[in-house]
Amino acid sequence: MAQSSAKPTPQDVNRLVAEWQYLQSLAEALRQRIDLALTAINEIEGTIQAIEELGKVTEEVEALFMLGANAYARGKITDTKKILVNVGANVLVEKSLEDAKRFFEARIDALKRLVAETQQQLASVTARLSKLEPELRKIAESQAGG
Repeated sequence: MAQSSAKPTPQDVNRLVAEWQYLQSLAEALRQRIDLALTAINEIEGTIQAIEELGKVTEEVEALFMLGANAYARGKITDTKKILVNVGANVLVEKSLEDAKRFFEARIDALKRLVAETQQQLASVTARLSKLEPELRKIAESQAGG
């Protein structure tokens, strides 16, 4: 708007409404990104815990293997010192338990950085929304009363 005391033009109102809608959508997308990253962190922490438990085993061990959609098969883990790790693009790499643990810890660190950066972006978006809302409320009241 040109001046705060001047009556806003329809273009000003449209611009403010469009910006508010965009920022609302962006805030929701950022919240979803944070939720997904936190879920991934929890899953990876569970994987690290399973790797640590496997490291305590000294001989062949029976386990349940997920087949998908709540279906499991019984099987034996014959090599308890190495596992296959999906490193991306469905590429599996055999790693020692320690190397696998380090790999997953690095993934957690990267996800935590992503969460922190995204939270900063969300804070900026939220701050801008909190500045826009009084402006939009003022316009709505002036149009309703005028």
